[in-house]
Amino acid sequence: MVGNKHRALVKKVTLEELHRRMIEEIQDVAIILLDREGNILSWNKGVEKIKGYKEEEIIGQNFNIFYMPQDRQAELPQQLLCLAAREGRAKHVGRRVRKDGTIFWGSILITALHNKKDEVIGFTKLTRELRENEID
Repeated sequence: MVGNKHRALVKKVTLEELHRRMIEEIQDVAIILLDREGNILSWNKGVEKIKGYKEEEIIGQNFNIFYMPQDRQAELPQQLLCLAAREGRAKHVGRRVRKDGTIFWGSILITALHNKKDEVIGFTKLTRELRENEID
Protein backbone atom coordinates (compact mmCIF):
# COMPACT_ATOMS: atom_id res chain seq x y z
CA MET A 1 0.00 0.00 0.00
CA VAL A 2 2.83 2.41 0.87
CA GLY A 3 4.41 1.74 -2.52
CA ASN A 4 1.21 2.72 -4.35
CA LYS A 5 0.84 5.92 -2.33
CA HIS A 6 4.47 6.80 -2.98
CA ARG A 7 4.11 6.18 -6.73
CA ALA A 8 0.94 8.27 -6.82
CA LEU A 9 2.69 11.13 -5.01
CA VAL A 10 5.71 10.93 -7.34
CA LYS A 11 3.37 10.94 -10.36
CA LYS A 12 1.49 13.99 -9.00
CA VAL A 13 4.70 15.92 -8.30
CA THR A 14 6.09 14.98 -11.73
CA LEU A 15 2.90 16.11 -13.50
CA GLU A 16 2.86 19.39 -11.57
CA GLU A 17 6.50 20.05 -12.50
CA LEU A 18 5.88 19.19 -16.16
CA HIS A 19 2.81 21.43 -16.23
CA ARG A 20 4.72 24.33 -14.68
CA ARG A 21 7.65 23.86 -17.08
CA MET A 22 5.29 23.59 -20.07
CA ILE A 23 3.78 26.98 -19.31
CA GLU A 24 7.07 28.65 -18.39
CA GLU A 25 8.99 27.52 -21.44
CA ILE A 26 6.50 28.25 -24.23
CA GLN A 27 7.95 31.20 -26.14
CA ASP A 28 5.61 31.77 -29.08
CA VAL A 29 2.66 32.69 -26.86
CA ALA A 30 2.70 35.02 -23.87
CA ILE A 31 0.89 33.26 -21.02
CA ILE A 32 -0.04 35.43 -18.07
CA LEU A 33 -1.93 34.63 -14.86
CA LEU A 34 -3.99 37.58 -13.62
CA ASP A 35 -5.85 38.21 -10.40
CA ARG A 36 -9.47 39.42 -10.50
CA GLU A 37 -8.35 43.04 -11.00
CA GLY A 38 -5.99 42.23 -13.86
CA ASN A 39 -2.74 42.38 -11.89
CA ILE A 40 -0.04 40.05 -13.18
CA LEU A 41 0.71 37.13 -10.85
CA SER A 42 2.87 34.97 -13.11
CA TRP A 43 4.12 34.81 -16.67
CA ASN A 44 6.11 32.65 -19.07
CA LYS A 45 9.11 33.20 -21.34
CA GLY A 46 6.76 34.26 -24.13
CA VAL A 47 6.00 37.50 -22.26
CA GLU A 48 9.65 38.44 -22.32
CA LYS A 49 10.07 37.45 -25.98
CA ILE A 50 6.88 39.12 -27.26
CA LYS A 51 6.49 42.08 -24.90
CA GLY A 52 10.06 42.67 -23.72
CA TYR A 53 9.49 42.57 -19.96
CA LYS A 54 11.55 40.56 -17.49
CA GLU A 55 9.77 38.83 -14.61
CA GLU A 56 10.85 41.30 -11.93
CA GLU A 57 9.59 44.22 -14.06
CA ILE A 58 6.13 42.86 -14.77
CA ILE A 59 4.92 40.88 -11.74
CA GLY A 60 2.43 43.02 -9.81
CA GLN A 61 1.77 45.39 -12.73
CA ASN A 62 -1.71 45.62 -14.20
CA PHE A 63 -2.05 43.98 -17.60
CA ASN A 64 -3.42 47.23 -19.07
CA ILE A 65 0.25 48.21 -19.47
CA PHE A 66 0.21 46.18 -22.72
CA TYR A 67 -2.57 48.26 -24.31
CA MET A 68 -2.45 51.44 -26.38
CA PRO A 69 -3.12 54.65 -24.39
CA GLN A 70 -6.43 55.23 -26.19
CA ASP A 71 -7.53 51.65 -25.38
CA ARG A 72 -6.66 52.17 -21.71
CA GLN A 73 -8.58 55.45 -21.73
CA ALA A 74 -11.59 53.68 -23.28
CA GLU A 75 -11.21 51.01 -20.54
CA LEU A 76 -10.83 48.19 -23.09
CA PRO A 77 -8.74 46.00 -20.72
CA GLN A 78 -11.39 46.19 -17.99
CA GLN A 79 -14.16 45.53 -20.52
CA LEU A 80 -12.35 42.39 -21.69
CA LEU A 81 -12.05 41.14 -18.08
CA CYS A 82 -15.77 41.79 -17.52
CA LEU A 83 -16.65 39.94 -20.73
CA ALA A 84 -14.45 37.00 -19.74
CA ALA A 85 -16.03 36.91 -16.27
CA ARG A 86 -19.53 36.97 -17.77
CA GLU A 87 -19.02 34.73 -20.83
CA GLY A 88 -16.09 32.58 -19.70
CA ARG A 89 -13.68 34.08 -22.19
CA ALA A 90 -12.95 37.17 -24.26
CA LYS A 91 -11.08 37.43 -27.57
CA HIS A 92 -9.61 40.54 -29.13
CA VAL A 93 -7.26 41.44 -31.96
CA GLY A 94 -5.60 44.82 -31.82
CA ARG A 95 -2.47 46.86 -31.44
CA ARG A 96 -0.39 46.23 -28.35
CA VAL A 97 2.60 48.01 -26.82
CA ARG A 98 5.96 46.47 -25.99
CA LYS A 99 8.17 47.63 -23.13
CA ASP A 100 10.33 49.63 -25.56
CA GLY A 101 7.23 51.44 -26.87
CA THR A 102 7.07 49.65 -30.22
CA ILE A 103 3.65 48.58 -31.39
CA PHE A 104 2.62 45.17 -32.66
CA TRP A 105 -0.59 43.44 -33.64
CA GLY A 106 -1.66 40.82 -31.15
CA SER A 107 -4.43 38.29 -30.79
CA ILE A 108 -5.47 37.74 -27.19
CA LEU A 109 -7.67 35.28 -25.36
CA ILE A 110 -8.65 35.92 -21.76
CA THR A 111 -10.21 32.99 -19.90
CA ALA A 112 -11.91 33.27 -16.52
CA LEU A 113 -10.71 30.89 -13.79
CA HIS A 114 -13.29 29.68 -11.26
CA ASN A 115 -13.24 28.14 -7.81
CA LYS A 116 -15.38 25.17 -6.76
CA LYS A 117 -18.29 27.54 -6.07
CA ASP A 118 -18.07 28.76 -9.71
CA GLU A 119 -16.85 32.20 -8.59
CA VAL A 120 -14.26 33.98 -10.75
CA ILE A 121 -10.94 33.95 -8.91
CA GLY A 122 -8.65 35.16 -11.70
CA PHE A 123 -7.86 34.97 -15.39
CA THR A 124 -5.38 33.59 -17.86
CA LYS A 125 -4.35 35.79 -20.75
CA LEU A 126 -2.76 34.40 -23.88
CA THR A 127 -1.20 36.75 -26.42
CA ARG A 128 0.12 35.76 -29.80
CA GLU A 129 1.92 38.23 -32.03
CA LEU A 130 0.34 38.36 -35.46
CA ARG A 131 2.25 38.55 -38.70
CA GLU A 132 1.32 40.96 -41.44
CA ASN A 133 -0.64 38.32 -43.40
CA GLU A 134 -2.67 37.29 -40.30
CA ILE A 135 -4.21 40.71 -39.70
CA ASP A 136 -7.73 41.11 -41.08
